[in-house]
Amino acid sequence: MLFVVTSIPSSAFPKVRVAGFDILIHLFLYSVLTVLFFFSYGRRNWKFFSLIVIIAIIDELHQYFIPGRIVSFFDLGADFLGGGLTFWLLKA
Repeated sequence: MLFVVTSIPSSAFPKVRVAGFDILIHLFLYSVLTVLFFFSYGRRNWKFFSLIVIIAIIDELHQYFIPGRIVSFFDLGADFLGGGLTFWLLKA
């Protein structure tokens, strides 16, 4: 589902003029992804989190090939932060 949404050209989305809105979307999506993976897989260690990191990297790199999308290290950082904080909270 995540790759489907990020494969949509940017022109198909409404223009949102709220600063940082895209970062909040990344935080939310990767938090949800982490929760789903956390409760789906038995192993819940840092190797598990590395899967989230790999998905985030692949997702960000594939956007290079989508019209109107760019590879953004800020987005990648938000992906890591959303996944990492959620993983840490679930492990606590």
